[in-house]
Amino acid sequence: MRWLNYLGLGLVVTATVLALLWATSRLRGPTPEQRAALALMEAPNVFQGRNVFDALWVLRRDVPDAEVAAVVDADMQALAKAWRERDSALSFTSARAGYQDLLVDNAATPHCGNAGLDCLQKVGASLDAYAALVESNRRLIERVQALRSYDHYLSRLPPDSRGLLSVPVGLLSWPVTAHAVQFAKGDRIGAIDATCRDLATWRRIGHNSDELIVRTYGMRLTTNGYGALLASMLADMPAGTALPGSCHAALAAPVATEWSSCPAMRGAFAASMDVVEQIPEMREHNAWSWLVLDRDASRALIAEQMSVPCAAQPLPDTGPQVSSASRPILRRFECIANFGGCVIADVRGTTYQPLAARGHDYGARLQLLGTLAWLREQPDSGSLAQRLARRPEGLRSAGYDITIGPDGRTLGIAQRYISPVDTWSLPLPAYLVEAVASAD
Repeated sequence: MRWLNYLGLGLVVTATVLALLWATSRLRGPTPEQRAALALMEAPNVFQGRNVFDALWVLRRDVPDAEVAAVVDADMQALAKAWRERDSALSFTSARAGYQDLLVDNAATPHCGNAGLDCLQKVGASLDAYAALVESNRRLIERVQALRSYDHYLSRLPPDSRGLLSVPVGLLSWPVTAHAVQFAKGDRIGAIDATCRDLATWRRIGHNSDELIVRTYGMRLTTNGYGALLASMLADMPAGTALPGSCHAALAAPVATEWSSCPAMRGAFAASMDVVEQIPEMREHNAWSWLVLDRDASRALIAEQMSVPCAAQPLPDTGPQVSSASRPILRRFECIANFGGCVIADVRGTTYQPLAARGHDYGARLQLLGTLAWLREQPDSGSLAQRLARRPEGLRSAGYDITIGPDGRTLGIAQRYISPVDTWSLPLPAYLVEAVASAD
């Protein structure tokens, strides 16, 4: 029976080792990196100025200004009640429904949306039809343009993400078509001024947002929408044409915070934690959960994953970046005493890396737009490549070199985020194309 003694001894040793590992893991708690990430994600967003949330919530409906607050308050109370009671999103009826719908769409003449690059061409080919489309949606477009007086987006929605389906961000691109019509009708400076104002608006609101859908849509609207439209307009303007004053702010070099999606990730983290806290064991341990679940360590682990897009400055492109949060569970020492928390987190750190790349791509696009404006003010000396080499530091970033298109008619910048194109390109004015041709 000696083998039973050895077996018993082996079980005791194994249990002792496992207990020591568990105790060490639990006592160590979150790693220093995770603690720093948690502090970063729990830091409150501090926005200045006016919150656009209420105005955006009722954007599509003709709600009088004096009634906006009451309508939004009623909707937020209804959504919060549905969240508490786990009610179906289909049962939510917005108080906005009692007001006139301002959207008058036309399938035969769809508005340009975020496709600003070819909007002038579309409008020029059917100017009367697009002018009629803009006129029939004049009230909606005016309401979108009135958002210029706002500074940030601070969500009032409950943690349940279903409410996001009611935020009408898709309507924000309607002025792109309106500005193209204005330009095509001959008011070119007025159209450029209006485009710059809206571009500056969504640069400001987009990066001062605690909601990812507003941040990501704002990036597309700013660059693919207003930015690409503005580049098309400038390509059709003669050399020496002075830009409106509104374009100076719209096309200024991006500041560090514009590269980062941290405010939006803080909002997403807070919402995620509200959802996770609904798990009973996260609020109070039962007889077994304390062995496999550490609430504070779980929060820190999720914070580490979600803080990846907070990186404000792009690094040279050295290949795929791997977050420490992407290591498999069985290779994570902190998961020995928090296996349940690691399962909840699902080790999703790598899924946030594209969001960081998207933010950096956005900053590089702003630099490309700024470079186009800067080139307009430079003397016609040397080749275009030589002038690009002299652009200021604020219009440069590691790993994002501006290149001249093969035909010399575009400027492009490589993109790291997974997207339909590897290079984001904008058209050059004819006088810069000629400079390229003479330099070859």
